[in-house]
Amino acid sequence: MKTYLPDVNIWVALSDPAHIAHEPATEWLRGSHGARLLLCPVTEAGFVRIAASPLVGKKSIADAMRMLEEIAALPNVAHLPISNSWLELVRPITPHLHGYRQVTDALLLGLAIRQNAVLVTLDRRIQALAGEAYAANLLTLA
Repeated sequence: MKTYLPDVNIWVALSDPAHIAHEPATEWLRGSHGARLLLCPVTEAGFVRIAASPLVGKKSIADAMRMLEEIAALPNVAHLPISNSWLELVRPITPHLHGYRQVTDALLLGLAIRQNAVLVTLDRRIQALAGEAYAANLLTLA
């Protein structure tokens, strides 16, 4: 069974029917046939931040946290603690790391690589980080 680490943008798209990527994210989820989905502290915090943003999710912090609790309670969702340092996690993709905007993406891709999982995202720019060597650890929906 495949293991996926959905990026923040995937969790937000799945939780909001009005999101521009809700349909592709939902189609991907249906096609994953109950695969194991991972949440980590970075994606959890990012989800709450975006869901509670007055410009995006427009939810209260309490409502955003409740939504996250509902996601985390799904039977195929598991929590992935981060026990390695950022430096350890990004080591495999360091040659492709060139700018400050890649820092969090590199962490998530590094986690996916370490877990033999697939990072699912809407962000095409992460493909440059994965390169050919780690293309199997990345799925870009957009």
